[in-house]
Amino acid sequence: MELYSYARGLNDALLINNRVDKGRGRPVRESDSVSYAGDFGTPEQEIGGLDNAHPWESCITIGKQWAWRPNDTLKTLNECIHILAKTAGGGGNLLLNISPMPDGRFEKRQTDILKGIGVWLDRYGESIYGTRGGPYRSASWLASTYKGNRIYVHLLTLPGSEVLLPALPGRSVKSARLLGAGETRLKMEDGKLKIALPAKPVDANDTVIVLELDGPADTIAPLDVPAMSLN
Repeated sequence: MELYSYARGLNDALLINNRVDKGRGRPVRESDSVSYAGDFGTPEQEIGGLDNAHPWESCITIGKQWAWRPNDTLKTLNECIHILAKTAGGGGNLLLNISPMPDGRFEKRQTDILKGIGVWLDRYGESIYGTRGGPYRSASWLASTYKGNRIYVHLLTLPGSEVLLPALPGRSVKSARLLGAGETRLKMEDGKLKIALPAKPVDANDTVIVLELDGPADTIAPLDVPAMSLN
């Protein structure tokens, strides 16, 4: 706490992560608590839970370790995109670590994955950039983000003909569309949103549904999604 206070006394515009004190828990300003300090959280090798109130950044390696090694087992492009979607779906930022080889170059396997993420973001980046997490909590097959009157539902498991989602308290869904593929059928059934899906997923890694609401999504409390929501 003394180091945190000293640094902030020198320049209050400093950004100090929570490892200045007790590690990787919820970050707080000194005025909030005397237990530990830091301006943002840094969960390592795991995705943080849904928290839009406190800034955090998941620090995750593309391989098995932080430093480069020959023939390391790398995460697939599919896994990296899912990590990105779930991190954004929790309200956090992703630090995806890659490591240079001894001669300073980056291994082609790693750069190919980064280029693949870039291609996906070129197409679907509006569902990541400038968004907050939720309101649907991330599950093994789903993540969600929102921005203004829009909710972006990331389908991480190849779905069937339709998806069922809990209704959104206090909000009506005006329309649904598949990002990059146009409008799709939407109806309420037994208190759930029923959204039709194409026979072939729009994207094999992450198909994104855009829900247009009648008002801002930031008033919706977090919602759990049942495990069996795919038909």
